[in-house]
This record gives sequence, C-alpha cells and structure tokens, in this order.
Amino acid sequence: MKKQIPKWFFMCPLFCLILCQTEMFGADRSIEYFMSQRDQWKRVIGVTQTLEGRLSTFNSKSVRFRNCPIPFHFAGKTPKLDSTVKNVEVTGQLSLENGRIIFMVKSLQKKPSDREYFVREETKIDRAKPREWYALADWAKKRAAFYDDKELAQKALAAYKNGIEAEYRQLLVKQPELLLKLADRAQQYQLDPLFYEALHHEALVLDWQQLQKQKNPKYDTLSSQLLKYFPTAKTPQKKDSPEERTQYLKNQIEVFQKADKLKRPGLVRWFYSELLLGEILKKLATGGSNGFEIAALITKQIPERTDLVNRYQNMQLDFDFNRINELPRQYILDLSQEYKQRGNQKKAKLTLTNWLSGRQKKLEANDADGRVGLARDFLEILEDKASAEKLLLEAWNLNPKSTEAMTLLARLGFMLQNNKWLTPREVKAYRDDPIRKAIRNGTVIAGMTRAQVKKSLGAPTQIGRCMSGGEINELWIYGEATNQSFIIQLARKPSTKELKVVRIKNAQLSQSPVKAESEPVE
Repeated sequence: MKKQIPKWFFMCPLFCLILCQTEMFGADRSIEYFMSQRDQWKRVIGVTQTLEGRLSTFNSKSVRFRNCPIPFHFAGKTPKLDSTVKNVEVTGQLSLENGRIIFMVKSLQKKPSDREYFVREETKIDRAKPREWYALADWAKKRAAFYDDKELAQKALAAYKNGIEAEYRQLLVKQPELLLKLADRAQQYQLDPLFYEALHHEALVLDWQQLQKQKNPKYDTLSSQLLKYFPTAKTPQKKDSPEERTQYLKNQIEVFQKADKLKRPGLVRWFYSELLLGEILKKLATGGSNGFEIAALITKQIPERTDLVNRYQNMQLDFDFNRINELPRQYILDLSQEYKQRGNQKKAKLTLTNWLSGRQKKLEANDADGRVGLARDFLEILEDKASAEKLLLEAWNLNPKSTEAMTLLARLGFMLQNNKWLTPREVKAYRDDPIRKAIRNGTVIAGMTRAQVKKSLGAPTQIGRCMSGGEINELWIYGEATNQSFIIQLARKPSTKELKVVRIKNAQLSQSPVKAESEPVE
C-alpha cells in the first residue's frame, strides 16, 4: 500500500524536481543513462523504474550490470539465468540498506543482446528515411562508448553512413552547400575519410562547373576551400601523368570516388592546378604575346606541367615570329637564339632571314647608308656575303664617295680598278696574271708591252729598231754598250698597235754581242 503524501508537499519545489527527474529516467531505461544521473539517485529512492543493460555477474540472490557499482537484489522469486543471457531488463526501486544504495528487483526479463537488437531494429528501418538510421546509430554509438564495444561502434558508423547516403539520394538537385553539409556531418560522425572526402570533392567540382559558365570567373575562393579540405593539393607532384590527368578531368566525380587514399592526393592536385591555371590564364594577352610571362607563372605555381610551360612559350615565339618586321634587332637575335636552344635550327635561321629581307624591301631607292647598314647585318647576323656584296655595290653606285661601303667591299676581297669594282674572283685572276707577277718581282717575261717593261725595269739604255718579215722589232738594251746586261726584243705585226716582248737575252752570258735579226728602221 502506497504511503499517502500530504498536499502541502506538492507545493515544494524539491518534489517537482523529483517528478521531472523521474520522467527523465523513464525516457531512457539504459544503465548508461542511469549512471549519468548518479547524483540524483537519493532523490528518487522508492520511485519505481525500469532499467536494462548488459549483465556482469549473477547468482541466486542478485545480479550486477556492467559498469554499474550498485547491486541489484531480488525482492521476489529468483529468475533462472544462464551464461547465454547477455542483456536483461529489471523493474524495481532504489533503496537504502545500512546507508548503502541498492536496487530491489521486483521483476526481470531477458533481452536480446545489443548486437541482436541492432540487427532487429535495422531490418525495421525504412531505408529512405535518414532519421531512422541516425536514431539507431545514436543508440549504438552511446552503447558502444559505454561498454567499449568496438564491433557495435562500427555498426553505429555504418548506420550513420547509411543515413547520409539516404539523404544524398533524396537530393533532387546536387547543390554544393548541401553536399558540404553532408560531408561535415560525416566528418562529425568520424566516418571513413574516403567517404566524406568524396562528398567534399563533389561539392567543389560542382562549384567549379558553375564557375566555368561565368564570363569572368574568380577561382580564389574555390581554391582556398579546396585547400581547406585537401591541404596536400598545394604540393606539386614529382611528375605529371597526362593520360590519368585527362581521364580524371573528364569524369572527376566518378574517378575520385573509385580512387584509394594513395591516388586521391594526385587527383586533387590536378584539380587545384586547373584552378591555378584558370587564374594565371586571365593574364594571357591576345595572341599569346606574353607567353613567356605566363610560362614563368606556371613554372612557379604548377612546376610539374612542363607541357603548359612549353605551350605558352611557343605561343609567344609564334606571335613574335609572325610580326618579325616590327621587332628591334636585339629582340630578333634573342628570338633566333631561343629557337636554337629548342633545337629548331630552321626556324632560328628563318627568323633572321625574314627580318633582314623585310628590312631590305623597305629600303628607299636612293638610301645608300641604309644599304650599308643592312649589308653589315647580313654579314654579322647571317654571314651572307652574297647579299652583303650586292647591297654594298648598290650603295657605292648611289654614293661613290661612301668610305664605309668602299671599306667593307675591300674587306670582302673586292678591288676598285678603273672605276670598276672587281669581284674577289676577278681580283685573284688579276693578281695571279704572270705579267703582273713579273712586274711585282722586277723581271720581264714574253708578252709584256713597252709600258709593262718600263714598269718592271725602267727605261732602257738603248733602243734599236728594225723590220723583218713584215714585223716591226725593237731591241731594248739595258746596261753599257761594252757591258750589256739585258737585250729585250719586242715585236709588232702590222695589224696590231702594241709592241710586245718576244725574246729576252742575258748579254753577259753570251760569248758574242747580240745582233739585230732585221735591218733597222729609221
């Protein structure tokens, strides 16, 4: 029979507190909740309550629950228990015995184990309702923590994951902010990082797809967000893998979901690189005129993308090559050198040739100095003597007083003779002529004219003339009559005007004086 409580007692705040706390106990019958209210036990002594949990030990008089210090004594008939029983539910009251709190059990029921309970409740869940998964997961998580049950903890994680996946499937439209919330929840539940990383990644990819539709997208915020979730994306790869990168960028979400933890850092690095590249290419000038500047930024921020470095450098090279006539001399030399370093000898030479040809076409008809300057460049830049010679001859014809043109022609082997420039070949033939060699050596050979003999030996001591067989002959004698050195015979046919040397005789070596072979003329 219940003890009647005076009416005035209901006005006591303490009684109201006890009633509220009693209702709270009824909301969760687990031993773990019971233990969390330990400081309230004395206030609810005598209040009937039902508790359930895992058995620790039992005998004919009492049972003990795991992680609960107080004994549970049987107040009535002793129930039958065996070692197969894992969980029980008891109904009774807390009481004081010799100043010690105990629980007097009025009834006891066997309960399924926590794992059996989980499986049973899991089968009841409507898989399209995330809340049911979360409720089961919360129960399993708390239970696993209280009893240090790793297997049950894993089941809790699986239930949380099922709940998040159910929410994911319910998304009619995949929106980045909703996916990030799911990812944050998965991270909060301490699920497998591969799971919530995939959600973070998908959200970022969707954001990127939206940005790419804009006229002037800004990638800074997305880049920062990507580094927040994937900080390793900032680390360059040792080398690029074009095929794998292409496959990933073609189908980012699916490829990332299937990738393991070793592959994923490389994938997000490619993702981050595309965002960096998007910002860099905003600075690319029309036609690629600043390709080397772009390439330098890529080298600094995405060093593994050597293909991009070459692409934008070549873009500027092509841009400059197509406007060669607008470029200054040193720029052309640098451009040609760049092609040489890249192993493109043909383009290196074409750069110089086209530039010089362009300048040549722009020369005015009477520009002698311009031709001299261009000739110098043909020599210094291309070592093109033929083009330089032609330009220098044109310059001299325009201005015969051009000292610079004459100097350069002379250096090229030309020689001015009788107001005409002899070519190097003509100069060689001229200098190799036997008569000229003889004159230089101070000797006389057959074929020399009077003037040439005088140029070589000077004027003769005596001259004798005679005619023989229709030819006019002259004897040039060098030396005194008693001691003649040379006697040179020159002859001229009536049809020619010039007397030429036909015989040379050293009189000193002769035993008798030289005699004219024809009668003297005059």
